[in-house]
Amino acid sequence: MQPTQPTEPAEPPGAGQTGSAPFVQPPMPTYDPSATRVAVTRRILWIGTAAYPLATVARVSITVIVPDVLGAIKRFLKFAGIVLGIALVLAALTALADTSHSGFGSSESNNSGSGWIVVVSLVLVVFYFLVATLPVLLQRRLHALTVDTAGPPTALLAWKDPKYAYELQARITHAIENPQTEFQQFVSNVLVDLRHYQFGDNVNIYGGQGNTGVIK
Repeated sequence: MQPTQPTEPAEPPGAGQTGSAPFVQPPMPTYDPSATRVAVTRRILWIGTAAYPLATVARVSITVIVPDVLGAIKRFLKFAGIVLGIALVLAALTALADTSHSGFGSSESNNSGSGWIVVVSLVLVVFYFLVATLPVLLQRRLHALTVDTAGPPTALLAWKDPKYAYELQARITHAIENPQTEFQQFVSNVLVDLRHYQFGDNVNIYGGQGNTGVIK
């Protein structure tokens, strides 16, 4: 959707009259589950229903969020190793038990019992791969626009196409530099499982208290 053109703020009631005019609260945008409203009005940055005064914005940057492919593969190999290891142990115990009861006289039944255990374990491994690993491998990188304020709050909007992130970054930066600028646009909402992604650097800290650095 094309962004609407900036509009002049409405004149508050009582403007031009003598005496003190009542303060008019800028209207909060309505909630729309299908899109997120991003706008700058009266030096306030609206992202959905959250308001960020432009005077407190410390940084507007683009961050690449990559899928956690290595972590997904490690979890799959761990799961497969545990399941297949248990299956082999159970198959061996089943074969020994059947052999002791049958007196080495029914090797076909021994093979069928242990074979079912191996088949079930392979089905579990394939099911885990399709449900927990394959979705991560198929995920694309997200290009996130982060808006950091002078305090802890941070806003994040993410796209699979970096073009939209850089365009919105330029519009917000322009609004910060030009107090008279106002704009409004809508960003479509897409459900993404952020558990499939990794944020920032992975670091390992060695030692106890008094650490002065990290090894990346």
